[in-house]
Amino acid sequence: MKVVLNTTLLMILLLLCLDITYAVDNFQLTAKGALYNDLKTGTGEMADIGDVATIHFTSWFDSNGAKGKEIYNTRRENQTVSFVVGTDKIMPGWNEGVIGMKTGGKRLLKLRPSLVYGAKGVHEIIPPNARLIFEIDLIQLKKQLPH
Repeated sequence: MKVVLNTTLLMILLLLCLDITYAVDNFQLTAKGALYNDLKTGTGEMADIGDVATIHFTSWFDSNGAKGKEIYNTRRENQTVSFVVGTDKIMPGWNEGVIGMKTGGKRLLKLRPSLVYGAKGVHEIIPPNARLIFEIDLIQLKKQLPH
C-alpha cells in the first residue's frame, strides 16, 4: 500500500512539473493547482494570456469541497468584471482558471489559498488561507493586438 501511494504521489508531482492536467472527480487540475470543471463549453474564441476577459462570477467559501456561504455574485449586482488574463493584477486562480475557456462557457473553479488571497485574506471578508469556489461565465474576449 505504501509503495502504491508513493508512486501515485510521484506521478501527480511529475504531472504538475510537466504542466499537464489530469482529472480529479470530474475536475481537471492545472499545473499550479487550480481545479476546474467545465459546466458549459462555449462556442467562441478560446481565452489565452494577454486577452481581456469579461466575466460574471459567483464566489463561495469552500466547505470541504462543496459550495459554502456565498461571498459575492456579479449577476445579482448586474456588473461584469474585466481583466487581462495572465497579469498579476488579479488572483492567480482566475488566470489559471480562465485560460482555455471559450466565450459563452461556464466553469467551476476550486482554488486553494495560494491561488486566491493567501495568508493575507481580505479584511473582514475573507479570512487568511481560505479556499474559495468560483462559478465563472466568460461573456466576452478581446484579443490583444501583437506589439
